Amino acid sequence: MSTTARTRHETLARDELRTLAKGLAVIEAFDAEHPSLTLSETARRVGISPGSAQRILRTLESLGYVGSDGARYALRPRTLQLGYAFLATLPLSAIAQPLLSSLTARLDASASLALLDGAEVVYVARASARRLSRDYMSVGTRMPAHATSVGKVLLAALPPEALEAALAVPSQRLTPNTLARGEDIRAAVARAARDGHALNDQETIMGLRSIAVPVAVGGQVVAALGASAEVARTGLGTMETEWLPELRATAAAFAAALSAREPPPYRYGS
Repeated sequence: MSTTARTRHETLARDELRTLAKGLAVIEAFDAEHPSLTLSETARRVGISPGSAQRILRTLESLGYVGSDGARYALRPRTLQLGYAFLATLPLSAIAQPLLSSLTARLDASASLALLDGAEVVYVARASARRLSRDYMSVGTRMPAHATSVGKVLLAALPPEALEAALAVPSQRLTPNTLARGEDIRAAVARAARDGHALNDQETIMGLRSIAVPVAVGGQVVAALGASAEVARTGLGTMETEWLPELRATAAAFAAALSAREPPPYRYGS
């Protein structure tokens, strides 16, 4: 390949990567607070020109990822395939679901499995309690790690530099109980590391408390397992004395199942 042809090829590759990055950014621009966007709103949220936003939206619309009423755009169900494709590569959800369902039945509480993604946790499996008046979580829900019990045990497993990087993100206060000061968050993370579990008393959602334990494979924490219930039904003491042994047993069973799958199809904790 000549130098000119190679340069042209490299330039084209860079342009395609930039276009892909912009397309993904447009998809991520839609969220619970912005379920639909105009062309100008999309351009503003992504930080691109209106012309670029229009080209990307039209491409996404032709592919079935975005729909439009002529004035506003919104995501179409096909975007779910992007998330399902990720989940399908993980053994976590497939192995976790029956374990979570069994744990939920024993505790009469909702159970979740979560992974750490930067300063947030992502719930990748979920079993809801029958008596829960309203379910605030679902597969794919993201929450600030410091405001959740699963997040605290995952943060507690990080090496110091990675922990400081995660805590460098401005703390988001979800409720009046959410820890917001850096020293308070560090103390809670240190407590989770010391105790091997973390409690959450209405820090994520008022009226809801939870407890979580780490899931470790080969000495490395790969996920967090949590259980939650409404405040009127369960006290923190009950969680530690009655729920904690059940959570640890389920986490151990889950870790054993993961260990049996070789080689793992994903990087643990990534």
